Formats: sequence, C-alpha cells, structure tokens
Amino acid sequence: MFRRATLFHFFGFPVKADASWLFLTVLLMWMLATKIFPASMPGLDQQTYQIMGFAALVGIFVSIIAHEVAHAVIAEYYHMPIESITLFIFGGVAEMRGDPSHPKGEFLMAIAGPVMSALMGLFFWAAAELYQLYFPPGPTVEVLVYLGNINLLIAAFNMVPAFPLDGGRALRAVTWKMKNNLVLATRIASSLGAAFAYGLMAYACYKIVWWNQPGAAFWWGMLGYFVLAAGSYAVRQTENRSLLGAETVSRFMHDQIVPVSPDLVLNDLVEKFVSKHYQRLYPVVDKGHLVGVITLQALLSMDRTKWHWLHVSSVMEPVTALNTVAPSFNAAEALDLMQRQQRDQLLIADNGRFLGAVALRDLAAFLSITKKIDYNKPVIHSK
Repeated sequence: MFRRATLFHFFGFPVKADASWLFLTVLLMWMLATKIFPASMPGLDQQTYQIMGFAALVGIFVSIIAHEVAHAVIAEYYHMPIESITLFIFGGVAEMRGDPSHPKGEFLMAIAGPVMSALMGLFFWAAAELYQLYFPPGPTVEVLVYLGNINLLIAAFNMVPAFPLDGGRALRAVTWKMKNNLVLATRIASSLGAAFAYGLMAYACYKIVWWNQPGAAFWWGMLGYFVLAAGSYAVRQTENRSLLGAETVSRFMHDQIVPVSPDLVLNDLVEKFVSKHYQRLYPVVDKGHLVGVITLQALLSMDRTKWHWLHVSSVMEPVTALNTVAPSFNAAEALDLMQRQQRDQLLIADNGRFLGAVALRDLAAFLSITKKIDYNKPVIHSK
C-alpha cells in the first residue's frame, strides 16, 4: 500500500494523495502535451501544448475533487461519516467510516458523484460555447471541450452497475431496500462487479492479441483487477462489520497483560519484562491510572546506548482514542480502528483504570470461525 499525504482540507474533508496519484499526474501531463492535444489541434508549438496539458490537468484534478466532495457532502448529511478523500491512480475515493446507514442515504450518495461530473461536463461545454461568442476558437476552447468530454465520460463510466463503481453502489442500495439485508446486497452487487472486472481483463487480452497494444491492455487489465479486488474487499468488510456489530471489545479482552511503570529504565524493561513476558506492547500505569503504552517496535527504534538512562515515560505513546478504548466499545469499530492505524492490539480502560487489551488476531479468529459455521449469518437490517 502506498503512503498517503494530506494535501489540503476542502469543505472540512481532508484531501489525501498517495504515490500512485503522482505517477498518474506525470503520465497524464505527458499524454496531454505530446499525444492528445497535438492530435486534436496540430500545428501548434510545444510550449502551447504544455500549457494546454497543464490547464487540462488542473481541470481534471478539480473535477475529481468535485465528484468526491459531492459523495462526501451527501454522506455526511445522512450521518455516514467520511474519513477522507483520497486521490490514487484510478482517480479518487471518498472513504467512509463503517457501513452506510440506510439504503436511501447510500443511493443518493452513490449518484451524487456522477451527477456532479455530468454537471461539470455541461459547465465546461457551456464555457467553451460562451468563449467562442467573444473570441475565435483556439487552444482554450479545445481544453474546455476536452474537460467537458472527460467529465461526461467519468459520469457514464461510474454509473455502470458494477460494485464498487457508483452505479454498483446505487444497485446495492436498491437491492438492500428490497432484500432488507446489506450483506446479501453487497454480495450481489460485487458479483456483478466481478463479472465486469473479468470483462475488462478479457478486453485487455483482446488488446494484446488482436491489436498489439500492450500499453492500453495494461491499463484495462489494471482497472479490471482494481474493480475485482475492491469488490471482494467490500464484501469481507461488510460481513466483518455485520458479525462484529453486536459485540463489544470486552468479549475479546485479555486481562493477563503485564503493565509497567513510567519510571522504569529501558534496560530494566528489557531484562525484567520483555525477556520474561514476551509481550509486543506494555501498558504504562502510574498510581493505578493508565497513562500510556510502549511497544516493542518503539523500544527497538531507540539507540541501545541510551537504554541505561532513558525512562519508559520518555518513549511511551500517551493514551489517546487511537490506542485505548472503553470495554463497551463496539468490536467492529475496534477492528476498523486497528486496520486504519495498523495496530495489532488496543488497550481497554475504564475511567483511566487499565483492564486489558483486545488483539486483532482474536477478532480475525472469531470472524473466520463464525463464517465457517454459518456463511449466511451476517444480516444488517435497514433503518
């Protein structure tokens, strides 16, 4: 997985990008300036093509952000919190925390993005027509028309009823409403998404065998793989949340976790605790209150020559909502939290008093066994 960097906040939503978006940006700029615009408007100098490419790239960026913000605004209105808007190699995604709250909210959220893209497309077309009323046709009109076309193409492609595309999400919402079962609806929509994904991969093979176009085949194949993988992931996540949704972390709590004092020197921590108890993390308790946590990873990242004088308090991670939960905390939300933060465990405390920990492996084991016992058990009713 690529590292993500926060670019800015828009309408209160953090907009992030990973390394694949940088690759796409460079590739798009090169294609626009050397392939697309020279083919549609030949005879111009290279600097003009580069300016046109940059302008079109900015327009595409704004269009994708507008598409995802439309999703996010509707999601927030229907009480479906959005974690962030992330830009990646295939565009962008508004990442929602948890499952949608009800079919209507998901349906409107799903179609909001394509509707926004269609409106953006019409806006760019109208801007091109308006420009030509006062100025002769030229590079500006060519860029505006291109942006209008690309936005309408984005709207049309996203409305294909193949999960996790927006059309597939709308289909899931309708199926959810009819079947009153979110998990079943996700499985049905993802099955159609898988069929669409295999179709894209088959088209990629066709591009190689009959047209000898390995570059185009690579992108169609990658897009098919992304649709297939994202759909499978969505099914697993929805099933997991359904199975864990009625459980609290107290059910999975381990209370045989040995705590340490914040005044402990790191050398003593290693000799008296790590070498005997083999825990990957140690709760830091001071006068009966949980004040932090020190992990084996944090310990090993420190210069060993400093272990004889550094104390646990100077290395520990303070107690926050990202590493410590209450015993009544929902197990499905705990799973999401551990996956987002890439943690193996969360501490459990009640009013500052340390109780134990919940481990990712125990939640995973519960899910694995429960699914084997009854594959059709997960059910989430509409609200």
